[in-house]
Amino acid sequence: MRVFVSGGTGFVGRYVVRKLIEEGYEVHLSVRNGEKAKSLFGEQVFVHEVDFSSRESIKGALERAKPNCLIHLIGILYEEPSKGITFESVHYKLSVDLYEAAKEVGVRKVLHMSALGTHEEAPSRYHRTKWWAERHLMESGLTFVIFRPSIILGPEQKLFSDMDRITRWLRVVALPDGGSYAFQPVDVRDVAEAFVRSVRKRKVEGKIVELCGTKRVTFRELLEDVFRYMNRKVLFVSLPKKLMFYMGKLAEALLEPPPFSSDQILMMWRENVCGDGFGIREVLGRDPIPYEESIRWSLETYLSKGSS
Repeated sequence: MRVFVSGGTGFVGRYVVRKLIEEGYEVHLSVRNGEKAKSLFGEQVFVHEVDFSSRESIKGALERAKPNCLIHLIGILYEEPSKGITFESVHYKLSVDLYEAAKEVGVRKVLHMSALGTHEEAPSRYHRTKWWAERHLMESGLTFVIFRPSIILGPEQKLFSDMDRITRWLRVVALPDGGSYAFQPVDVRDVAEAFVRSVRKRKVEGKIVELCGTKRVTFRELLEDVFRYMNRKVLFVSLPKKLMFYMGKLAEALLEPPPFSSDQILMMWRENVCGDGFGIREVLGRDPIPYEESIRWSLETYLSKGSS
């Protein structure tokens, strides 16, 4: 069975691709940089260099691969307007082009990476553009599964490297509203397995699957765990969310990419935790990897690579 993956060289994508290979799938990657894909996976995958701004380029890659299933993982956390990288262009337009091309070449099934908090009335453009992509897929006529994870834990989680780099020189971290915003972190290995199991699993088709781990933690609690593993004492400073929104606006005006953005503050419009619908247990038939095990594995592996 042939599976076509967009975003296969990213944080989550690497785990998805390795799991697909382990399970014996024929894996095709759409990438901007073919050398990067080959350095990660060697000859175990088929690589298609794609201009993601061109529907014809996307369609050409799909026609060459002739996949049974498409896994779409590409997303961004901040914009780089000077490079044409915006939430609208990446989350929405790229998804539309990919799914329209998939329909034209006869792809049967799509597995789509979205995010918890996605909603038509969400204040952040990140979440609204994710919502637009979900709606288009639902109305496309394609068989689909939509995944909405909370924050994903793994050694490559950018939060770890960002906090490591920043606090090497300044042992102070500002927290919006004291860091009371709650997550339900999920292990990247569970996320990858959920995608791969869903390639063949019929009972999840047409579902929105919320991916969360075993424990709700606040942003402050998560950072406390991060710095504990880094053996680093850090002072947390509580700032009003509104003030940090305007600080994000200033950062965007001065730096590209910014260290944090105003839109990231708007993402905190509701707790980033799962409800009672479809989740990891329904897809994998087991409980998620415990938070304590996941954060330990993530930070110990990150630190063992000499990143600290």
